[in-house]
Amino acid sequence: MENFLNMKVGDIMHSRTWDLPLVEENADVKFVLIVLIGRCYTWVVKDIKSMELKGIITEHDAIKLLHGYNDELKAKDLMSSNLIYARMNEKVKDVIRKINENGVRRIPVIENKKLVGEITLRYLIEKLYSTVFNK
Repeated sequence: MENFLNMKVGDIMHSRTWDLPLVEENADVKFVLIVLIGRCYTWVVKDIKSMELKGIITEHDAIKLLHGYNDELKAKDLMSSNLIYARMNEKVKDVIRKINENGVRRIPVIENKKLVGEITLRYLIEKLYSTVFNK
């Protein structure tokens, strides 16, 4: 178990950025909702080319639409920008501490403001199982 907890985030993170739920900050809210229906959350980036992380939109954020939807709303209007994040060289135990202290289910992994992956509770459980119990 100690070996797992001391592993680096970069060694276990979900790094297939093409598979992450992403929207650009100026994306139309209708597009954001389509992504949320499929994935329950989406990372908001400045644009796909730069992958500069700006925020996250969860199902809870989408509830804001019930208080005043208009066709001009963009992803940046719904997103939460106060993110807890991880770096590739951090230890897994530090990410688990951040998840517990902040009550979040997922943490983006960034380097130089760029989204390079994510760590989710589900992914941690999968990695824990395969690393510790599947020897």
